[in-house]
Amino acid sequence: MTAIVDAICARRSVSPKLLGKPGPSVEHIVEMVRAACAAPDHGNLAPTRFIYIPDDARQSLAEEFAAAALETNPDSSQSELEDAKQRAMNGACLIAVWAHIDENNSVAPPREQWITVGAAMQNLLLAANSLGYHSKIVSGARISSKSLRAAFKLGDGDILVGFVVLGTYTGQAKNRPRPEPEAILSSWNPDI
Repeated sequence: MTAIVDAICARRSVSPKLLGKPGPSVEHIVEMVRAACAAPDHGNLAPTRFIYIPDDARQSLAEEFAAAALETNPDSSQSELEDAKQRAMNGACLIAVWAHIDENNSVAPPREQWITVGAAMQNLLLAANSLGYHSKIVSGARISSKSLRAAFKLGDGDILVGFVVLGTYTGQAKNRPRPEPEAILSSWNPDI
């Protein structure tokens, strides 16, 4: 229909294991975050935050992932801990996403702040695609661990949302089934 709608519809999440180099430059990351800042934001609260994980910090993050895995499951095997560590190394680029949600804001209730967070993340993903990169948002049980909260120095009202993994897609493009617009769109009729 239009170039922008076609670009949005072409976006696909890609396994982090298939997101190789090259990844986005710091300039591209700044541009993606600039797009994220354009998300609708009732009350101008800017609840979304992005933390770029440089390559030389990923091994430290891997240790934090292992600590979070142990916290989530104290019986984790060595293999499971190694898998947790590997997740910090997948993809050419890794960005943590956290939200500061003001539960008592009189202008924008939490649900509206979460809409802003989701819209900001989607804008970041779409900007990544427009720059030639693919991505995936990953989370899991570790996201709410005390270990990762402490590692990212999160305070009250701060919630680690997940990680955006970015890179150049090294696999074969696959279509993901999506609903047809008619399946999720209806018209409101107050007389029914």
